Parts: sequence; structure tokens; C-alpha cells
Amino acid sequence: MKAPNPTFLDRAEKIHGKRKKITLILLAALSVLVLIVVFVVTVASKQKEYAEAYPDLVGRATDTTTTIDMTTSSRMTTAPTETTETSETTESSETPLAPSIHTETEDTSGTGSETGNNDTSPEELNLTDFHFSSLRSQIVSHQKRAVLLDQMKNNIESYIKNQSNMRVSFRYISLRNGEELGIRELDPIVPGGTFALPVSMVLNESFTAGSLNPSEIITYAGHAAVNGSYISTNYFSGKQIYLNFLEYLMLSYNDRIALEMVLDKLGGMESIIDKINAISSYLPYDKEVFYTDYSGKDHQGAGRTTCFDMSNYIKSLYSAYTTNPAGYQSIINALANSNVESPIASSFARGTPVLHIYGRNAEMNAYTELAIIDAEEPVAVCIYVECENKAKVTETFSTIAGYLAEYIKNCY
Repeated sequence: MKAPNPTFLDRAEKIHGKRKKITLILLAALSVLVLIVVFVVTVASKQKEYAEAYPDLVGRATDTTTTIDMTTSSRMTTAPTETTETSETTESSETPLAPSIHTETEDTSGTGSETGNNDTSPEELNLTDFHFSSLRSQIVSHQKRAVLLDQMKNNIESYIKNQSNMRVSFRYISLRNGEELGIRELDPIVPGGTFALPVSMVLNESFTAGSLNPSEIITYAGHAAVNGSYISTNYFSGKQIYLNFLEYLMLSYNDRIALEMVLDKLGGMESIIDKINAISSYLPYDKEVFYTDYSGKDHQGAGRTTCFDMSNYIKSLYSAYTTNPAGYQSIINALANSNVESPIASSFARGTPVLHIYGRNAEMNAYTELAIIDAEEPVAVCIYVECENKAKVTETFSTIAGYLAEYIKNCY
């Protein structure tokens, strides 16, 4: 039998080796591709899970000055840049209301201030403490006051009834005697930036308990530009910010980046939502709800609350402040020195202190104002208007607040 050709065998072995290498390379490439797909799917599912759990508060877009064609006024000693109007963009559960921390593409350099200040040292917050005025004596009888309260209710209900393509909720609480009046106050609302208030209350509880230090320095890591954000307008990556300064920015400027950084420090919304719900939770912010908006469109999702809950939050703040002024003075100061104009304030006498936070969701055409008004007696009020006509929104806030101002004035 003829022996095999050694040259042929060598060639066959080489061909076999090459095929084996190619097979291994293809298998390795396929494995890497599978790992990448699994990673992307996992990250996407986590983002969706977080977005569905805490929609609306920290959105994929922005929340900033949240005004209705209004200018902002600067009260900071650091002469902040004027903010511009933007919308806090949120959505129903059909498109989750993105509550993730820093979901936008980070800008490692930061947009920086218009003045080009590269100083990374933290700014000091120097505000004069706000104090509520002494209570005046009521001059009308309790019976007369009950009649006046009923008149206010009828006026507001009649006004709302005559509006079309609009959804309104209202709740008033006297911080002097506990009297209250609600109109559709249990209806679901989109609170927008006003939900920063209960977040700040939990933050101050941590300050009081000593678990967090208001003077702790947080380093800003940079962020994609956010219209109206004091932080993204004025700071570069690496800027140091005191924790209590972040609290001021999220309340006074409705600064979404500040709110994100505070939530991050608190361990995320999931870490504090039980404390917020313990204050008031007729409609818990983290639970899904079904409702119909002003246009007749049905919605399902979390990130909603009620005027009942929101007014309870600010009532709780007032109670906590009167019991422990030092512990909650920073929140009171921020609300009293808001850099967002108040639609409610225009209906009260000039000079009447209005401590407020104003939230807007332009995509949902939802507007909320939460306030303590230091009038003849201190009152808490939450007004919510859902309407696509901005002029009607402004008119509605002014009219309803006007009925409240008239009622309080007539009681004294």
C-alpha cells in the first residue's frame, strides 16, 4: 500500500487548524455580542422600573423656574443669573415620567456660568430669617364666619362649574384654628416641582436627627444643560455646594438638578417615600392611579398626589416649624424668598407675605401652587389647575385666590 503524501498531510493539518481558529473567533464574538445584548436589556429594564416607580418628580427633561409667563426675582447674595421659563416635562404611564437620577447625558465640563467663574469653593447662603406676624383678633362671630366660608365655597364652585376644558382642585386650611375647605381636593393631580417640599421636610428631619449635616459639601459632577437651572447655568463640574444650599435651590428656584442631588444624598425616593406617606397619603405618590384629565383622556401611573395631601404637607411644615423653629427655618426662608413669581400672591394685599412653591408640567398642562399666606391669619392653600390655555390658568389661580383673600379679610 502506498504511503500517504507527507506534504498533503501537512496541508490538511494546517487547514484544519485554521478552521478551528476561525470557529473559536466566531464563538468568542458571538459570546461578546450576547453579553452586550443582555447588559443593554438589563439596564433598560432597570431604568423602566425606576421610572415607573417614581414618575414626574425627576424627569427626563427639566423642571426649573416653572412660571406662567412670569419673570423671576433674585434674592440671593450671590447675584444669580436670571432664569428662563421651561417646563418640567412629565408623562403618563403610557410614556413613563422618568424619575431617574442624572438620566440626561452628563457634561463633564459643565456649562458654567455666563461670567466664566471657575471658582470651585462653595457659596454661602445668607438669608434673613422669616418670622410670621402676630395674630390679629377676629372681629366676626363664629356664626358669621361659617356663613362667609359657605359663600366662598359657593363662589369657587360656581366659577369652576362655568369653566370648560379645565380640571381644578382646591384646599384651604386655617393654620390658626384648623378650619378647612376642600373642592375636589381628593382628585389626582400632577404635583410637578411642588413635591420637592415633602422631600425637603425629610431632609430637615435628617438634619435635626444628626444623620446629615446641612454644611456637608457635595461636589457637582456636571450635567447636560437644563434650561432655568441655577446649577447648570452657573456651575462647572467640580463645583462644591453645601447641602443646605441645594435645598434652597430646589425650593426657591425649583432647580431640578438640586433636587436630584438631594434625593441622591437621601438614598433615592424609594428610601424616603414611607416617611412622606406617614405625613399624608390619601393618594401615595409611589402608587399607580387611574384618572381622566381635563381633556377627557384617561391616564394610569404613579407620581400623582392630591391637593388634600399637598396641603397636609405644608400644614405639617408649619406645625413642625412652630414647635422647632431652628429645625425648619431653612425651608421657611426658602419659601419666603422664592425666585418664582406666585400666581396666588397677586390676589392678596400688597406686602402680604406668601411663602410658596410653584410646579408646572407643561406636557400635561398641569399647574400647582402650594403656599402659606401670612395674612390676617396664616392659612395654607393648594390650588391645582389643568388646562392648555395659559391665560385661563393664570385667571383661575387669581380668581380662586381672590375669593380666599376676600374671605379672610372679611373675617377681620
